[in-house]
Amino acid sequence: MAARNALLACALTGLGLAACGSSSKPASSSATGAPTTLASGSTAGSSSPGGSGSSGASASGAWSSAQSIDPGNELLSVSCSSATNCVAVDGLSGTSTKAGNALTYDGSSWSKPVALGSPASLVSVSCPSATFCATVDNGGSAFTLKGGSWTAATRVDPSQLQAVSCASASFCVAVDNSGGALTWNGSKWSAPKAVANEVGFVAVSCPSSSLCVAADGTAVYTYDGTSWSPAHALGASGSGPVAVSCPTASFCAAVGLDGSAYTYNGSSWSAPTKLDVVNGVTLGLDGVSCASSSFCMAVSSENSRWLTYNGNAWSSPMMLSGAGNGLKSVSCPSATFCAGVDGMTDALTWHG
Repeated sequence: MAARNALLACALTGLGLAACGSSSKPASSSATGAPTTLASGSTAGSSSPGGSGSSGASASGAWSSAQSIDPGNELLSVSCSSATNCVAVDGLSGTSTKAGNALTYDGSSWSKPVALGSPASLVSVSCPSATFCATVDNGGSAFTLKGGSWTAATRVDPSQLQAVSCASASFCVAVDNSGGALTWNGSKWSAPKAVANEVGFVAVSCPSSSLCVAADGTAVYTYDGTSWSPAHALGASGSGPVAVSCPTASFCAAVGLDGSAYTYNGSSWSAPTKLDVVNGVTLGLDGVSCASSSFCMAVSSENSRWLTYNGNAWSSPMMLSGAGNGLKSVSCPSATFCAGVDGMTDALTWHG
């Protein structure tokens, strides 16, 4: 719990998580009340059903064994445009001096790390297609992949960039730890625009150029292609979403370090549903990726658990076997394939 509380404190003080270390369910317009706990949890380490808020059915599919692909560094983010195209990026491990690398997956194996020339840790990557990706570091620099080659580092923000999401090669949004957001138009980045009043962002997801959702660990903000909405609080103070995924303009899922999940139906957010509580102890969630309104994967880096959403309910949490650590980032381009990285040296793939 100490590690979990430290991560949450880090997010809420503006450092961001990375720097520290539709058939959807009907939604309610009110999301500020206490979380709804629906079912009792299973024992820690069990692969049987039973996470709070789950449907009681086990998640299907299986994860591969962990594969160490980036010794000495910390894999912080992964993005897949398909089951045969993924990119993972890394950051400094504390002893490493050679971080700032990108690695690619071709459907069968990972490439060796390729240095992008980042002066800091690469903290987030987004690949809307096999021919374009964007990645950002916590030194305020951004990079794009075009024609098979990465651009040189471009300093675009005086603050630490925390996350990036691209709807296409001509539209991306990046967010920083000062509450700023900036957009990519296919050729250059805009100047950062103050959105969250100095509250640090930790996540962003853009299914199109007319919808983005950013999270700051307590609230979400929505971009309509022109302007950002005011903060919309989710859950109790300090327990809101730290990861968000929007496959379409009418569906998003978000998860928090208190083990809660939220869904968005295009106009309003649901109340929080506690998903990962075992014997009264909260096991928080760090990442989520949705291929559609009927398939999402949520993961935890601290307790090695994962669960899926089928459009109506979340499965019971399952233990991630064959890996020493849980997953820090996950990307699911379809309901039958996901890739994940563990915040250390390992990558895994899931096949449904």
